[in-house]
This record gives sequence, structure tokens and C-alpha cells, in this order.
Amino acid sequence: MNNKKYGLACALVVSLLGWLAQTSFASDAEPEKRAPDTLKQKSAISALAQRSALNAIVQAGERLVVAGVRGHILYSDDQGLRWKQANVPVSVSLTGLCFADASTGWAVGHRGVILKTEDGGQNWTLQLDGFQTAQAIVQLTRNDPERVDEARRLVEEGADKPFLAAQCLSTQQVVVVGAYGLAFSTVDGGKHWSPATELVEGSESHHLNAVQLFDGHLYLAGELGGLMRIDTLLRHFTRLDEPYDGSFFGLLATANNNLLVFGLRGHLFRSADEGANWQAVALPTSKSLTAGTRLSDGSLLLADESGTGWLSRDDGRTFTAVNAQQRFPLVALLATRDGGSLAVGTNGITRFPPSALRQAGL
Repeated sequence: MNNKKYGLACALVVSLLGWLAQTSFASDAEPEKRAPDTLKQKSAISALAQRSALNAIVQAGERLVVAGVRGHILYSDDQGLRWKQANVPVSVSLTGLCFADASTGWAVGHRGVILKTEDGGQNWTLQLDGFQTAQAIVQLTRNDPERVDEARRLVEEGADKPFLAAQCLSTQQVVVVGAYGLAFSTVDGGKHWSPATELVEGSESHHLNAVQLFDGHLYLAGELGGLMRIDTLLRHFTRLDEPYDGSFFGLLATANNNLLVFGLRGHLFRSADEGANWQAVALPTSKSLTAGTRLSDGSLLLADESGTGWLSRDDGRTFTAVNAQQRFPLVALLATRDGGSLAVGTNGITRFPPSALRQAGL
């Protein structure tokens, strides 16, 4: 299997059901049956949205916000007891969320979509799509004969490349990353988005699955063992030690300023020197690790594609298996102030209650 196909198979694990491209297919013989354009079709309000496949969860002030397939974004003002569906102008799968404050946030997803909210996630507007990203990359490479043909091919292929993660640095500065090395940034709140040149070139067109702010730098994890660091101005790119040649799906900072990276087939590594060196952490599973969060007491919680949780009380050196209230493949975790964690995945929303985590730590 070549690297491109292998990378695409790995990325399927990250967003689970969300990786299915939502492009429109038309029949020349029967134009009346043409599927709606998911970039122009609003996300439908559905009583089942809370139980659909969800890919991201974040805190926006006191509010919780989740996002997933068919453009579903939901928000809760009572710590996840009740959820309301947001007004979203597209129906593509959404894969990443970040908020700069209680009001201002961004969502990213398939077909090169970037959305913005200024009211805490209730209403969203489209700022960028895959057609615009392709044109921007053509402009970036117009004086580079070796890359201009590849850029033009992006335009010909249309809006079919997904963004996978977003990191808010302020209400004005945001970085988003995705498949095939896509990386864009804004410094004016999304009025203008530009390719992040150093990241685009440094990623070598490999998928960028996660971005995490840590100790004043952005750390990135991707396919084929890709681990990278760049300053927040996106000028100084460094490729880190790569202890494994498979895909990584997430990064997590510990309470003692160590760094964990996790990914395919249960691979987990820990660094005490900002990614210069990594040590393998033994975990009794071969399931891919797809999510992680730091709990309110500083403990660490990971989750895998089977729905099992993995809890560490010793800063990521050892882990114990824990169970959520419902078990299904999980994609993202968010620590709650009661000491537990909310989790989202293929069947919607579940919870790791504080009582289950306390028992596991005994």
C-alpha cells in the first residue's frame, strides 16, 4: 500500500464516519435528482442530532459546544444535560472546534470549510471553503514551477479536502490544519485566510491531524510519524524526533509540562524535553488512541476507537482502563469541572463520571 493510501486509511480513524466526502454527484440523464450542494445547504434541525456522529467538543466560557456530521453543531448551558442545535449554513461533516473566548469561535471540516461564530456557537457564518483554499494555494505557488501543477490540480479536484483541527490563539489569530498538509491562518478574525507557508512546506503534503498550543509554540501531529513544532507567528518550523512511523491522532500536555502524543494501534509516547526525545508508554491495547484531555485534578484521560478510556494519575507514565456510561468509538474528550469528562463519537455524547474515575484511581 503506498503512502498516500496508507495515510488516508489512518485519517479515517480520526474522524471515524466523518471522513466520507460530501461532494455532490449528478446524473446527466436525470438532472432533477442532483444531490444538494453541501456547501450551500443549511444543516437540518434534527431531534437525532445529539445522537449522531460527533467529532469535536470544546468549552466556550460556561457553555459546551459539539460538532459533527451533516453540519451538526449543538450547545449546552447546563454542563451537557440539555442541548440545543445551532444555525449552521453548511451540511458538511465538521471535524474541529476552537474558541478564543466565550463568544468567538471557529469550526472546521470537510470540503475546506471554516465557520465562525460570535455568539457562543448559536449562529455560524461561512468564511472559507475548499474552492477558495485551492485558489489561494495556486497564488502561493504561482512562481514555483515544481509545485504550480500540483496546486492547479487542487482546483480541478474541487472542494474535497478536509480541515481536521483548529487552534485559537486570540480572537484575531487562528490556525487550522488538515489533510494533505493543508494549513491556513488568519490574523484579522477570519476576514482574510492565507496558507501557512512554513507548515504547508514542512508537512510535505502529509495529513496534519492535530494542533496543540504548548509552552508558547504550536505542536502538530500527523501521518507517517509526523511530529512538528512552529512558533505562533508561523515563521520557524522544526521537525521533531519521530519515534514511530505510523499516524498520530492527538497531543496532550500534562500538568508537569510534559507532552504526550498518541495514535494508531495504541502507540503512546511521552516527552520531557518539548519533543526533542520521546519514550514509549506501555498500554495494554492495540486499539487506536483517538482522544485525550487533562482532568480538573491534573489526571490524564485518553480514549480509544473501541470506546475504552485510559486514566493516568502519574503524569502519563502508566494508565488504567476505565469505562464511560455508554461504550462506542470515541473521537474527542473534554474535562468537566466535577472531575469527570464528556466524550463524543459515533453515537453522539457520553460521559466518564467522576465516580468511575475515582474508583479506577484507587
